Amino acid sequence: MKNKKQYTKIRALILSLFFLLGFNQLDAQNEMRCAVEIDASIDELISPNIQPGDTICLLAGSRGALYFKNIIGSPEQPIVIINKGGQTLIDTDLAYGIKFVNCRYIVLSGAGNENYTYGITIQNVSNGYGIGLESKSSDFEIENVEISNTSVSGIVAKTDPDCSYTAVRDSFTMYNLKIHDNYIHHTGNEGMYIGSSMFLGHYISECDTVLFPHIIDGVEIFNNRVEYTGWDAIQVGSALNNCAVHDNQIFKDSQAEISYQMSGIMINVGSRCDVYNNKIINGKGTGIINQGAGGQKFYNNLIVNAGRDYDFEDQSKQEFGIFSKYAYIQAPDSTFHFYNNTIINPKSDGIRIMNSHSEINRIINNIIINPGAYSYYATLGSVEYEPNDAYLHNYLGSSPIFASNNIFQRSAKNQFFVDTLAQNYQLTKDSPATNWGVDLTSYGIVFDLNNNPRPFENYFDIGAFELQTLTPIISIDKVVPNLKIYPNPAIDLLHLNFFLDKAQKLNVRLIGLDGKEIFLMQDVLFEQGKNEKTIALKAIHSGTYLLVLENETKRMIQKVQKF
Repeated sequence: MKNKKQYTKIRALILSLFFLLGFNQLDAQNEMRCAVEIDASIDELISPNIQPGDTICLLAGSRGALYFKNIIGSPEQPIVIINKGGQTLIDTDLAYGIKFVNCRYIVLSGAGNENYTYGITIQNVSNGYGIGLESKSSDFEIENVEISNTSVSGIVAKTDPDCSYTAVRDSFTMYNLKIHDNYIHHTGNEGMYIGSSMFLGHYISECDTVLFPHIIDGVEIFNNRVEYTGWDAIQVGSALNNCAVHDNQIFKDSQAEISYQMSGIMINVGSRCDVYNNKIINGKGTGIINQGAGGQKFYNNLIVNAGRDYDFEDQSKQEFGIFSKYAYIQAPDSTFHFYNNTIINPKSDGIRIMNSHSEINRIINNIIINPGAYSYYATLGSVEYEPNDAYLHNYLGSSPIFASNNIFQRSAKNQFFVDTLAQNYQLTKDSPATNWGVDLTSYGIVFDLNNNPRPFENYFDIGAFELQTLTPIISIDKVVPNLKIYPNPAIDLLHLNFFLDKAQKLNVRLIGLDGKEIFLMQDVLFEQGKNEKTIALKAIHSGTYLLVLENETKRMIQKVQKF
């Protein structure tokens, strides 16, 4: 979407009209109109006389599990299930909190009372999941629901194939799943388990064959808070078309420390999901794992301390900021895009790519600070692992990668974030990330993690945040008159020759297009008058580099060719 803020406003207006006109839940006295009222004595609703557009009201108070079967609305008039009179509280020792079987065109909403953000609260499910969409259920919206203390997952949305063959890929597709503005925490397994992870086939012993699960066409998971999950916070599988996971806040994922079940967001096999504007903080697992089908973008994500609390002293137990690996790629697009992510203190690598089957992995405008594997690789003394591989690790060198305008540093100190102690990684005007990103608007990157416009005043920043204060870039000639850089192209030595009207401190940096720093002078005092500086290039590989000269307020980048 080219203008996300405009989209958000339009969507809010549509939803307001939808509630007012489509839900038909308010009468002249501003009271909810309910086709059916469900109190604590009712635990199931099966094939009732419910019409499209009707409202099913869950009365306030404590109750047990709920079971819905054969509740069918329509695309234009979904059936709304909503709390009434206060908060509906569910506590059960059954295998589910709320279960849907063969239901379609449903809105499950906890927005029925303005005094409660989460008007439907599943407090405890001691033997199962919070909400299940099963048996060919489809076309659901779930909002303003709190789910906690489940022995399994918070939300499960899939129909597993069986020997009836009614829910295999050729016979069933799940459509249009929206999950937003929910609070899910303290789950035994995943916070959300959306779609099957067995896209490539699942052997079913009862019918002695491999069956292929259904796909999901249309998934949007956004504005949720997910924390203290045992396994992955959000896992999406078999979501082959129209999938986005965005604007979620994820804290403390993967607390159970189960191998292969540790991530903030997992895009599993057979999925083609864009992942953007998410905050993933202090999890024990990898921030984002991608095993998607190709053509996906991962951008504007803030990932802090991914895996750091998971046996940090044992670096053989690896967790990454982002890990993109091959499982299955579907034509025609096998490109993966990693743009404007800010990754701080990952346990192992910042970004690891292990995908020789992709056409290209584009890694641009990312900030990666202090990857834990940096020192680990240095101690290995292996030609296969260099310390700088910890920032961007091309596993076995087999993946096609284009990297540009990234910032890779051991410390956040000189990156000029607002407040690292408070985990506020927005930029200041003096940050080296400010105004030095590649313009990616042609790739649809037109907003930042705060949904502010990107670029700002025609300048594009590096990392998840776009500074909304103009920091003009003035030619270095205004700072360093009579600058000469020669020879260019250079072979062994590069000479800088310039005259200063007054003494001042300057930084001089030579960096590769992949973001790796080759040379640095930090706050070096140059004298009034003529100055000369020579940079040795003999040990540097041939290629194109960026020469960066800057003082406190002004900066210039010039390309330098090394033969």
